[in-house]
Amino acid sequence: MAYLQGDPNKKHSSENIEVHPNIPSKNFLRFVGSNDFTIELLSQFLSYSASNFELEVYFKGSMEGLIALYHREAGITGIHLWDEESKEYNLPFINRLLPYEDLTVINLAQRVQGFIFDSENPLSINSWEDITKKEIRLINRQKGSGTRLRLDQYLFEHGIPSNQIQGYNNEENTHLGVALKIANGEANIGIGVQAAAQRMGLGFVPLFKERFDLVILRETTSRPEWQKILSILNSTTFHKAIEQQKGYDASLTGQIIFETANINVHTRKK
Repeated sequence: MAYLQGDPNKKHSSENIEVHPNIPSKNFLRFVGSNDFTIELLSQFLSYSASNFELEVYFKGSMEGLIALYHREAGITGIHLWDEESKEYNLPFINRLLPYEDLTVINLAQRVQGFIFDSENPLSINSWEDITKKEIRLINRQKGSGTRLRLDQYLFEHGIPSNQIQGYNNEENTHLGVALKIANGEANIGIGVQAAAQRMGLGFVPLFKERFDLVILRETTSRPEWQKILSILNSTTFHKAIEQQKGYDASLTGQIIFETANINVHTRKK
């Protein structure tokens, strides 16, 4: 297993990825996409399996994950992108960014995101509206992440300038990184998964439940390594492990959400 999260204070760009133009390497599969504890869990399951390949993981955000697929810098990505117009997760963004690609979308997990803050909740954080309190010192997620897009969407819809929020430009690349900043007193609020708040003994107020999906290129799904990943996704043991994480739901895990029958001809699976 190769788990390459990197320095949480260091910004990564696609130029930092060592690109192997032929994705079907027998040695590894590359994941570039959004940060999630379940990706780490999947990597751990693979490392203890009889598989002879590594899952190389780069946490770089949902949008960069889709772009990496387009450029064949990855064979798998993970995304959680909410489209307010269609009230749908992920599929509208896939259709816009990868309209002519043969691919499969399969659910990894559903999870709860919300405000993370000190366990004593000194600012009395209860809902989205509290993001404008003057005492707020935000730790934000990086541009292109699904979490950042969700916050920006809320600010836009309610006419709230981002410069009104102290700390808006301070970024972290992972949910645990956000929780660590708050635990260390470098910020007093952030948006992240409930499991990150629990790990750090912090307070949490839920804001939304979301669907975190894997997007896989057709050339990747034809590989035997993908069949091993698929078997893990559909295993009872993996589902139980997911639901041990606070705020996670495995009821859709392993289910095909969407796939292309032919180029640009989309068929949703029931």
